[in-house]
Amino acid sequence: MKSIFKKTIIAVVAMGTTGSIMAMGSSADTHVLENKPSHVVLKHEDGKWQMYRNGSPYYVKGVGGSQMLDLLAESGGNSIRTWDVDDSTLALLDEAAKRGLTVNVGLWIGHERHNFDYNDEAQVKAQYDKFKKYVTLIKDHPAVLMWGIGNEVQTDYTNSKVWDAINDISKMIHEVDENRHPTTTILCWPSKKVMKDVMTRCTDLDLLGLNSYAGLEVTLKESQKYGWKKAIVVCEYGPDGHWEVGKTSWGANLEVDSTVKSKWYHDRTKAIMQNKNCVGGYAFLWGEKQERTKTWYGLIFDKKHSTAGADELAKAWTGKYPENRAPEVNSFMVNGKVPSDNINISPQKNYSAEIKVTDETKDLKYVWELRHESTATSGGGDAEAIPPIVEGSILKIEQNGKVSFKAPAEPGKYRLFAYVYDQQGKIAHANCPVLVK
Repeated sequence: MKSIFKKTIIAVVAMGTTGSIMAMGSSADTHVLENKPSHVVLKHEDGKWQMYRNGSPYYVKGVGGSQMLDLLAESGGNSIRTWDVDDSTLALLDEAAKRGLTVNVGLWIGHERHNFDYNDEAQVKAQYDKFKKYVTLIKDHPAVLMWGIGNEVQTDYTNSKVWDAINDISKMIHEVDENRHPTTTILCWPSKKVMKDVMTRCTDLDLLGLNSYAGLEVTLKESQKYGWKKAIVVCEYGPDGHWEVGKTSWGANLEVDSTVKSKWYHDRTKAIMQNKNCVGGYAFLWGEKQERTKTWYGLIFDKKHSTAGADELAKAWTGKYPENRAPEVNSFMVNGKVPSDNINISPQKNYSAEIKVTDETKDLKYVWELRHESTATSGGGDAEAIPPIVEGSILKIEQNGKVSFKAPAEPGKYRLFAYVYDQQGKIAHANCPVLVK
């Protein structure tokens, strides 16, 4: 692994009655220490928690994901979150550091649903050893902000030894990392039972990470309700989750458009910033991911187009919107009906749909797709396959936001997607479940 980051050792060399400080590397080259590790501490002051990085107040304005880091920095963001470490982590830390960003370094703790057995001492030790290897390798990188030990392990645990494993890893980090960077574990719901386990078995943690969507404000209060006294960092937030929304009569999740989602990013970023126990948050997802749909959580598409949700983050972090904003979705209809109208169509018949947007540039590109509906039932962010496109279904795309399409011959569940691109790297989107019968 090649990296711009270089470890150096500071040595004091006596020279008579005066001293000289030199930086000495392991190679023949000696150089000035350019990349000092950051020092991060948490303090409770004036009734609220404050993070300090290298002696200065540091508030996390972050995202989960690592695409378009230049845009993140330009938007006022200062940190990214990852979920695990591997041989590519060092290069990512370099990319973050180049842009003045920090990293909440994730250490993926094994889940029972993935056949991890916390009674298996060899399996637990192998996990511990893996993390010790990577923590030792990257602990002094200036981009490291904190360590996220595990993500939502409480969703499927029956063996409370998982919390012992997390605490042991936290202790190891504090020994290896000399307490420069805080440790956390990330929960998706701080229930009474979970908080009791965390507070009694994970006493070495420095702060608590929370993932929450529609219930964010309640979730922030729940951890304190059950006795958590330390700081909090929100590690995932965004639109209402696919488990939190209404459904069609045939059980398809009703996803709102990108403009509605942007309002949620606005409101939830504000809620985080107003919480005195919270030291910041990471919006989900600075990238794209198939999770029931390929548009549900993404703030970035095709690695080069950002949504109105990203614009709202920039507004929250800098006090102003970007010069060019994403198109605003005003309405989306299929055959004259809105998605919640339970739209039924007949096989191989022609239908129309329309998306209306407002955009200052007026130079827009419309893309439409009809896809099979996802059949995924997994949870916890587990990988899902992107449902295939129904080939030949899109008949004619017009530049006024209208499309004509042909219903599939095979009865079943489908979803119609609309994407609206401007010419300056912004995108709007909407979709609608349809039932062919």
